[in-house]
Amino acid sequence: EQHYVPGGCCTSFSRKGFRFDAGVLHLTGGKESGAFQRVLSTLEMEDELEFKEQFQRFVFPDLYLDSTRDLEYLPEKLKELFPQEAEGITGLFSVIRSMYEDVTKLPRLSPLLTKYREKSIQELVDEYVKDPKLKALVNANWHLWNPAWKNSAIDYTALLITEQLRGYFYPLGGIQAVPDAFVRVLERYGGEIELRTFVDRIILEEGKAAGVETQKGKRIRASQVVSNAAARATFLNMVGEGNLPKGFVASLNQLEISLSAFYVYLGVDIDPRAAGIEAPETIVYETYDNTEEWELLLQGEVSIPCFGIAVPTFLDAGLAPPGKHVVIIMTMAPYHLMGKSWKEEKKRMTDKLVAKAEQLIPNLSQHIIVQDSATPLTYERYTLNSLGAAMGWALSPQMFLKRLEQRTPIPNLYLAGHWAMPGGGVPAVAISGMRAARIILGE
Repeated sequence: EQHYVPGGCCTSFSRKGFRFDAGVLHLTGGKESGAFQRVLSTLEMEDELEFKEQFQRFVFPDLYLDSTRDLEYLPEKLKELFPQEAEGITGLFSVIRSMYEDVTKLPRLSPLLTKYREKSIQELVDEYVKDPKLKALVNANWHLWNPAWKNSAIDYTALLITEQLRGYFYPLGGIQAVPDAFVRVLERYGGEIELRTFVDRIILEEGKAAGVETQKGKRIRASQVVSNAAARATFLNMVGEGNLPKGFVASLNQLEISLSAFYVYLGVDIDPRAAGIEAPETIVYETYDNTEEWELLLQGEVSIPCFGIAVPTFLDAGLAPPGKHVVIIMTMAPYHLMGKSWKEEKKRMTDKLVAKAEQLIPNLSQHIIVQDSATPLTYERYTLNSLGAAMGWALSPQMFLKRLEQRTPIPNLYLAGHWAMPGGGVPAVAISGMRAARIILGE
């Protein structure tokens, strides 16, 4: 691990007694049945972490929806709001749930995934419902990471929506508690983790992975190597382009990378509940159609199609000094800005997001004790994800089945993490790790 803490996007940092989650702000899938829980159960580490249930509130111009652990809540709530669309809503969520089960078995294709393999989530939704407002509410469960849902891969969206419908939860101690727990289990079974250790190359012998060499020249022999580093760094830098099939390299270079993010971290001496904030996470849509804002963002403009406000101290008061709270404001962001630099735009974007948050928490800016921000360049620097990618590869229909599998062209080299099948986000990454392990174990 090249960083001084394990976890990548799933890490935390401290400032003056406040503990901030750097990227990942929650886990999904429910505490009993989700993909992440299956990993904990398989490794017999359920007791390593203590979770608090949480919920998200999706705020629209004239209504809001809260997430629950009830798989039927959202479709039933939508039927209540749009009774004329009841039949379509039932059909839509039935397909999404079926697709979720099929996604967990990829790359084996089911008839359902074959049917929709080149379609977007919008095309699926359009088949079943007609009301534009209803479509926006369905899309709310896919919120921040979606560069206009008309371009979102249907298989991956089904995975995330179903995991989110199972519920949200938060680890006590902050998100850093999750990788820290994995390290404890790793060490319990005789493994070792080397922090602040940058891997320069993957050692090849007779075309097979045989270990790694660090930046300081240390060689570590291994019969199997698993990389969750950025895919292009893994193959083009650590393996070397000359050791790979030309077709694989060409395909790798054509794959589209996902957007990054912009975060504002605040330590405040105000209780957001006094302003009416009830949810540990609130996702705000100022309009039902934010297509124009997404298009500006994708063109490299500083645009805010939607934004989120997280207050993890609602769940764990120990993340801040007594009587204080952590407030995190986030939105998606491009790595490259049109005619500008993030050095120039960082303060302006920070101020814009704080002003947005003040619509829900009045006078927030007057109660800030600690403030920090992260741009896409920040995420690239600390995680080494190409272009600060928040989700690995872009989640577009064109990426369906083009995502890299756990097996690679190099024997004994495997992939895990959000650059590998099935994609980004904690549930998908959990599945990717389980797949890699099972392949190596011959299961």
